[in-house]
Amino acid sequence: MKPFHPLEAGIRFSTWTIAAACALGAAPAIAQQAEPVRHLVRPGDTLYDLAQAYLEDPGQWLALARANGNPNPFRLRPGSVILVPDELLRKKPGGARVVHVSGGVRYTTRGGAAGALEPGMRLIDGDRLVTDGGGFATLEMADGSIVRVTGDSELRLERLRYSVTKKRSDTSLALDKGRVESRVAPQRPTGSRFRVDTPLMAAGVRGTEFGVTLQEGGAATSDVLHGEVELKVRSSGATALAAAGTGGAVAAGARVPALSPLLPAPDLTGVRTLQQRPVVDLAFAPLDGAVAYRAFIWPADAAERVAGNVVVPQPRVRFAGLEDGDYVVRISAVDGQGIEGRQATWPIKLKARPEPPVTLAPADGGTVEQAEAVLRWTQAEGVIGYRLQLARDEAFTDLILDESMQTDAARAVGGLSSGTYYWRVGSIARGKDGNPDAGPFGDARRFMVRLPVGTSVTMDQDGDNATLRWDGEPGQRYLVQIARDAGFAEPVLQSRTGQRQWTLEGLPAGDYFLRIQATDSDGFVRDFTRPQRFRISRFVRSGAGALRTGDGQEVRLQ
Repeated sequence: MKPFHPLEAGIRFSTWTIAAACALGAAPAIAQQAEPVRHLVRPGDTLYDLAQAYLEDPGQWLALARANGNPNPFRLRPGSVILVPDELLRKKPGGARVVHVSGGVRYTTRGGAAGALEPGMRLIDGDRLVTDGGGFATLEMADGSIVRVTGDSELRLERLRYSVTKKRSDTSLALDKGRVESRVAPQRPTGSRFRVDTPLMAAGVRGTEFGVTLQEGGAATSDVLHGEVELKVRSSGATALAAAGTGGAVAAGARVPALSPLLPAPDLTGVRTLQQRPVVDLAFAPLDGAVAYRAFIWPADAAERVAGNVVVPQPRVRFAGLEDGDYVVRISAVDGQGIEGRQATWPIKLKARPEPPVTLAPADGGTVEQAEAVLRWTQAEGVIGYRLQLARDEAFTDLILDESMQTDAARAVGGLSSGTYYWRVGSIARGKDGNPDAGPFGDARRFMVRLPVGTSVTMDQDGDNATLRWDGEPGQRYLVQIARDAGFAEPVLQSRTGQRQWTLEGLPAGDYFLRIQATDSDGFVRDFTRPQRFRISRFVRSGAGALRTGDGQEVRLQ
């Protein structure tokens, strides 16, 4: 049996535990007028018979007569043509009402009309649906059964019949590509049935929730969460009964279905309930035995309005284009045969708007070489203010600044010492109720303040001892080096100290170079300072006054 691959997603029915939101009622016909059915009259045909055969209601003979020039209903001329208008066909009992459409979904009628599918349309026998990769459509049958056509699918509605007096339904669907999910109402009256046909296998039920998948070039599979489904191999006629918690697979050339238990539901406890970016990003733990995952998302108060459906090879799914609000996500794993497992659902709250502005400065990871940092961001249209936070830690628990402001898109923060800082900004807009509506913060940005070190160096010499002093900040540690050459090829002395001074004892007279490398309190190691030149001299006193070298020159730092 060919292993299932997520890119070969075929036709699949999956179980749903939701009920239809609306009862079947009067609905507009397909928007684009279709060609009528053309019936070639045979001897003995009457308009009553044709109304029963095509419209399932002999009382519609008068409407049929008006559409054909009012011929004698009992004396139709053999060989003539009776037209059955599409609008009459769509008023007969049965059919399917389009409850919901998202993404790209197209229809083609038996008469050849085609167009974009819209909610409220009514489909009948012979109509065909094609969904784009992200398309989705929810159909409601006359008996209350729900059929959902997922992305990249093709569905033919072969037979959608329903007897109003006997409450009897006869539904036959043909799935040529992709995936369809169905919740079938109990088929209690004798003769009622719901059937799904694929090229390899047929699945029939009398009221249950089940799934059927057809992989391109691979096996046909089925999974059952509730009730029982009879699986029939089309080539051999062999059948098997798949009970709840069981899946079945039929490979090309197989004589009987192979049954196996369903994979368990994925663990979604690690999924973030609050989503604060326009693209919902859901990562969860991988499941042993899974080669792919199928996910759906819908509004929490409207389960039939699926807003997104995807198949992914890894345990991470993303949905884009959603409005802020409460949602439910449903995810199931797919095994190597292509059988979908049990389903897990998880609540999601999307609060991504108003979207945060784009930060401008300081650049992420940039350095500020002064005690004041000016935070800047873009100014978004329709925003009435901003929220700004500055902290010493990435979790924003050690806050330096937490404030709201008007529409100025900049804030200067002074008195900063050397260290690493984190900042973020969010937008405030006017809500639908007229009150301020604060959106989420943007991603945290990091910058470093590095105040200059060693810009002011002094030296005091007392006899043969010289003390060097330099500027710095509390908490810093220093590596101080002294060399005869500015390139520091061979340092003659070095010291590691937490003090901002160093006493040199007995250093021979002459010219030297000094450089300092500071390590800040946050562990950041700076580059060495620019080498600075100084001179060690031998002092002699010639009466009172300043110390002078042997050649009479006053001692100075160079």
